[in-house]
Amino acid sequence: MDFIFQISPYKDPTLARQVSDAMEKRTELRAREQHPGLWRVTDRLNGGKVPEDIRKKRHIRYRIYGVLLIVMGVILIVPGLMEPEKLLVPLIAGAVGLLAGLFTLWAGGIKSRQTRRFDQAAGKLLKEFEAPPLARVRFVREGMEIGGKLAASYADFDFATETKDLFLLTWRGKVIVLQKKDLAVGDRAQFGDFLMDRMKGYGTFYSFRSF
Repeated sequence: MDFIFQISPYKDPTLARQVSDAMEKRTELRAREQHPGLWRVTDRLNGGKVPEDIRKKRHIRYRIYGVLLIVMGVILIVPGLMEPEKLLVPLIAGAVGLLAGLFTLWAGGIKSRQTRRFDQAAGKLLKEFEAPPLARVRFVREGMEIGGKLAASYADFDFATETKDLFLLTWRGKVIVLQKKDLAVGDRAQFGDFLMDRMKGYGTFYSFRSF
């Protein structure tokens, strides 16, 4: 069975967030493949894989803890600097608290900086699709056709993902974003299963449908 997408403008403002999440997940999965040992340590430090909403709350707590540690550090370190001989312990405690607060803020900000980077890339990508050409994207037995020409075989795809409103696929440094509403021939749920089956042994298929 063939699946055909009739491309239309990408105007839904919620697509940018979905594309950003998909690009971030692709980067994470590739990093996990290249550095599995490092990611095992990272997962242990983060308490394993947790839902996105819990991770966001955790980063908010990191920022709050960081600010509190810095405030406590300053409160202790100022008197210690005035009388270091008498208040050596508060001075040391204040310095430790200040450093711990700065580190906590830095660690909590890594995720935010990465997210902003993917948000910018997603916005730039969708900008190119604001006025897409009137073309059909067709998935046949051999692979993906664009405008009637074979653009990629299933062995070429290194990553594909399904979000609430779209499918995103990457191959040989290229990327295509397909809106589910543009699927003119075929069933949406079946298309996800179809891709997963065709890419087995070649690339990675990741689904955000449960989010």
